Amino acid sequence: MTEFLIALLANITIVGVVAAALVQYRRIDIRLGWLALLLILFLAYFLALILGASLLPLRSWFPDLQWNWGGKLAAVLLWLAILRGLERWKTGFRAADAGFTLRQAPGSLKPVLVVTGLFLLLQVTLNLLMGDDARPNRETLLFQLLMPGLDEEPMFRGVLLYMAGLALAGKRFPVFGASMNWAGLLLVLLFGLVHGIAFQQGAWHISPLIVLITGFYGLVLLWLRERSGSLVMPILAHNLVNFVGQLV
Repeated sequence: MTEFLIALLANITIVGVVAAALVQYRRIDIRLGWLALLLILFLAYFLALILGASLLPLRSWFPDLQWNWGGKLAAVLLWLAILRGLERWKTGFRAADAGFTLRQAPGSLKPVLVVTGLFLLLQVTLNLLMGDDARPNRETLLFQLLMPGLDEEPMFRGVLLYMAGLALAGKRFPVFGASMNWAGLLLVLLFGLVHGIAFQQGAWHISPLIVLITGFYGLVLLWLRERSGSLVMPILAHNLVNFVGQLV
């Protein structure tokens, strides 16, 4: 746990340096109250993933489970609690403001489907180039088809994205038809860093390739969220990419 927190602090510090530069160049304004809450909930998310297996002891009921179902379910419960808190205490907040809506932005269906198709093609290509010959079992396929999108998208591209927009306020700008802001891009950077930089057994393990790939994946998912105005396609795309990646 200590080593994980060290790595997480290092990743947050890197993003903090970038955010400070954006403040210096007057691209964003920092609101300390929302920023503190954002960081607390970000840490709570990873604690839910780590401690969820103990809090939700699914392995005592299903001892053959290999994947962290308990941690993922705990993370789902966390974003549900955050969403409920925003609805109750944030004046004027609607769930749709954080992407929790089935309604898709007008004119978004075709570009979103095209990008999702290219996203899947990229995953297939990378797996053919870098994958191994191991065949996934049924639990692995079911986990990848369900949990990554239901856990990470409502959290990173949902409630945390909304709160980051409050904590790191700045103007929006168009990116291939999607309206984005620096807060979302900083979350993408953090998303890539936490996947590619770790501190284990007293040593740093840094994979620039993983940072680059997961960061780019996070950017695509952010684009889908902002272009469609909904979490529906990011969730579907995330799960499909993970699922297809196991089949190739």
